[in-house]
Amino acid sequence: MSLPNAVWSTITSDMHAVTALLHNGCTTHALSLVFISIDKMAWISSAKVDHDRNDFIAWVEKYFLPGYPTQLDALDLYAARCGLLHTGSAESKLYRDGKAKQIFYSTGPRRSDAEVKAEIHAKLPKLGLKPDEVVVLQCIDLTNQWNTAMERFTHAIEADAALQAHAKQRADLQLAMFPAG
Repeated sequence: MSLPNAVWSTITSDMHAVTALLHNGCTTHALSLVFISIDKMAWISSAKVDHDRNDFIAWVEKYFLPGYPTQLDALDLYAARCGLLHTGSAESKLYRDGKAKQIFYSTGPRRSDAEVKAEIHAKLPKLGLKPDEVVVLQCIDLTNQWNTAMERFTHAIEADAALQAHAKQRADLQLAMFPAG
């Protein structure tokens, strides 16, 4: 089986755009697109037309989190998505309700996790936060893991005829861009 063109187009377009944004120092925009992309992939794989946080969380648990060595869980990532996309901040309603941690991001080249955590944890008292209320992620690790998740999802679609047909149907419904002329 092969990946339907509409699905492949969506995935490659997202991957290309995130790479371009990161290359040009637009980290916040790249992270936003990673969350948007996960949302789209969750919708593509969901049985529900009006997908919700549970579909996002299920997609993250199935394709994103396996093998990702961090204290991050799928609800934390969903809360980070809400904070970033809705307010441009790390704080979300799920955090304020005590259901998720805030995610703090380190940008630039990969550094040791201990170095990054020490740097960010030193800033937390000024924000009124404790280390156990936050998850510290390096953007490079997050985007690399997203790439891995996209590959896993691609392979799952290729291996499952029912998922492939469903994904194609959903991808065909996504916003279409038609060249002028």
